[in-house]
Amino acid sequence: MRNSDIIWLASYPRSGNTFLRTILWQCFRLRSASIYPKDLGGNIELEEYVGHIEHGPDHKIRFDANSIPLLKTHEHSKDNNSAIYVIRDGRAACVSIWEFYHRKITLEAVIKGQHRFGTWADHVKSWDPWRRDNTLLLKYEDIIVDLDSALNSIGNFLSLKAINHNIPDRETIVKSDGRWVRKKSDWKSKFTDTLFEIFEKINGEILRKAGYS
Repeated sequence: MRNSDIIWLASYPRSGNTFLRTILWQCFRLRSASIYPKDLGGNIELEEYVGHIEHGPDHKIRFDANSIPLLKTHEHSKDNNSAIYVIRDGRAACVSIWEFYHRKITLEAVIKGQHRFGTWADHVKSWDPWRRDNTLLLKYEDIIVDLDSALNSIGNFLSLKAINHNIPDRETIVKSDGRWVRKKSDWKSKFTDTLFEIFEKINGEILRKAGYS
């Protein structure tokens, strides 16, 4: 497999990448891997829900023969490979990152990008999914309410037809994990007026470009 064959499954952290991978497996029978070893914490049950391919003992990823090499990343764009980019309201993503890190850093620090993945806006601008060639943009919130439309978009992009139009119940997956897949929560309750102002200053332009009010 050539590196140029890879199709990136890209997103800012906590924006629906695992959800996308679950859809690819459950609805298209397409397994995917991640650039991050032990990406799902070694949870075998969750890995099967997601269709995850783990790194081998030699640290290499081996896709099935004749399969589409789908590879998850939260890094900034570094090449011209095809990609599916999942975007989520940056405020919700920041709260989810904060919770994922067990609140060991402040929500303000997450918003300011004071962690390895930087700010939400910089990540979106890096991939520029509105103009980037061979890139499918999916909005997390749209997938939630209209899975069939997302399946059509993914199928057209990959030249495949969905073989299933249902995915496992979220709560079922939560019971087997609870960290990578969490219960629904209200991010707005975690934002103070000051945090809204900070987020607006750093990310507001891209937030509105993405269609979030």
